[in-house]
Amino acid sequence: MADHSLKESLIESIVTSFYKQATVDILIGYHFRKIATIQGEHALRPPYEAFSHHIPRIIAFWQLQLLGKTSFEFGEFKIFPIHDALHIRSGELDRWLVLFKKVLNQHENQNPEFIQLFREKLNHFELKFKKHYGFNSCD
Repeated sequence: MADHSLKESLIESIVTSFYKQATVDILIGYHFRKIATIQGEHALRPPYEAFSHHIPRIIAFWQLQLLGKTSFEFGEFKIFPIHDALHIRSGELDRWLVLFKKVLNQHENQNPEFIQLFREKLNHFELKFKKHYGFNSCD
């Protein structure tokens, strides 16, 4: 049970670290800022708290993917209908992956085996997104 709890905490830490970077990223931050609930002093740098409604849902998503933990609070995760509206470009998906993998690397020493599982799941979603949007290595 303690291991499960540690993994939940690690997922939360990873998602938090990722969002602190992605929400202010010059290439993909604008997608995240669309859902910010408050503005900070600088329009391109909303405070992390502006995403406090969204972060728990993303944490729950990754806990479901990696631990099989279900959350009735958030219902079904329909990732493509939500992301379709964003009109994500191939380079934006690539940037999302670069940032996410960077965060995973930063957390690797906490649980290398679990981080490897996280990477594998991330790679799985990379392929799903590329297939769904018709991206390939030439884009």
